[in-house]
Formats: sequence, structure tokens, C-alpha cells
Amino acid sequence: MEREGRECGERVAIEEIIRAQLGVGAAERFLPLIMPSVGFAVRTDLPDSGSLIGGVPRTTESFEWPHYHGQPMVLLAQLDCGQAARLLGEDWTLPADGHLLFFHDDEFAAEFSFDLGDDGCRVVHVVAGSGGLRHEGNSPVMPALPLEAFTLPSVPTWADAQADQAVGGDVIALINLAEALSGLLPTPRHRLLGWCDTSGTPQPKGHRPLLQMEAEASTAWGEIVNVSFWIRDEDLRAGNLSNVRRSYEVA
Repeated sequence: MEREGRECGERVAIEEIIRAQLGVGAAERFLPLIMPSVGFAVRTDLPDSGSLIGGVPRTTESFEWPHYHGQPMVLLAQLDCGQAARLLGEDWTLPADGHLLFFHDDEFAAEFSFDLGDDGCRVVHVVAGSGGLRHEGNSPVMPALPLEAFTLPSVPTWADAQADQAVGGDVIALINLAEALSGLLPTPRHRLLGWCDTSGTPQPKGHRPLLQMEAEASTAWGEIVNVSFWIRDEDLRAGNLSNVRRSYEVA
């Protein structure tokens, strides 16, 4: 109850700032654009966290490690579906238990398209109660970094909001709004669902962010500063993970 009250109070404060910055009419068009999301922060003092960057996944004997062009992919993250379901409620349309495993081609060898990202990624669901820790022998293992999860409303960048036909409007007002909201809505280093957090990340057409991850010390990608997994709305609603695409930003 305490958490629900805090979240309700934060939502009221957010709406007040939006109305003050944009005016009532524009605010009512902007408010429906706010999306639910889960933010993640590395917390090495949470060794039992169900969500991790890297590590070795707990899978079944029959689990087939994803490959790209004959090479085993790297496990980038494993997220606790039950945790996501508790935090997002009915907004979480993927499995409510088990884990989502996010794999990608760590060499970034996949052919990249600025319109569609690339196919150098796989997202796999493993059921709760899966067997022992399993790993593809010649695939690099990133050190496990426990993640703290928290609900965090996600608002569009000023560019996304300005491009929306319902909002449009004054670019300066939208930029000022983003600055006014930054104290209440800090951008997490890692986010599940929500809007794209960086203007420099190519956004695959017809897709929305599923998971966005900033580079940590154990996930250094050279000049690449973030990696994101994208999914179509219809696939998200249907729980279809077979068409996920990857995108990334270069410094």
C-alpha cells in the first residue's frame, strides 16, 4: 500500500508538471503517451536478484543455445518475468513466470539496417523451475551483475512527442517539459519497455523498445555505448519473441 501511494503521488506530480508546462489542451493529448516501464540499476549487494546482466542461465537439459552464423551468441541479460509481472501488472503481456534470456551477436557481425535494426539477437523464455546452470562452452560469459528493478513511467523525448500528430506543437515547450520532468523521471541505465531513451539510437520502424541497456564495465562494446532489443506491438501483445530486432548507438 505504501508503494502504491507513493507511485500515485508521483503520477499526480508528473501530471501537474505536464499541465503547467504545456497547458491543459496539449497536456491532455500528451498524457496518453506516458508508458509503463521497469528501470534497472546494478546493485552488487543484491546477490539473489532474479534479474541479471550476464551470468550463466538456469535452463533445461533440452535448451538449445542460440547461434548466429554458426557462432554461439553471448547472454547479455536474464530478466525475472515474475518480477516484471508484479511491477507492471496487466501491462505485462509476456510470460508471468520464468526468465527472459537476451542473447546477441557480440561481434556485431549482423548486417545492420537503420530502418529495421538487425537480426543479431535472440530473446528466449525459459520456464520457472528450470534445471541447473548451463552454458555453451565456447561462448564468452559476462560477469553476473545483479539488477535492482523499479517501476518508472516513461515519457517520449521531445522529438518523439513533437512527431506525434496528436501532440505536435511547440518544440521549445516540449524541451522545457523534458527538463522539468527530469528530476521525477530520471533516465535509468537499463529499461524494460517504455520509450527509447536516446535520440542517437536508430529506431526500427514499426517496433518499440523491449529492453534497452547501457554499456557497463563488463559489457564493453568498443565505441558502441548501448544495445537495445525491439519488438512489434502485435508481437508484444501475442507474446511472440521470434521477430525481435537489435539496434545500437555508436559514440
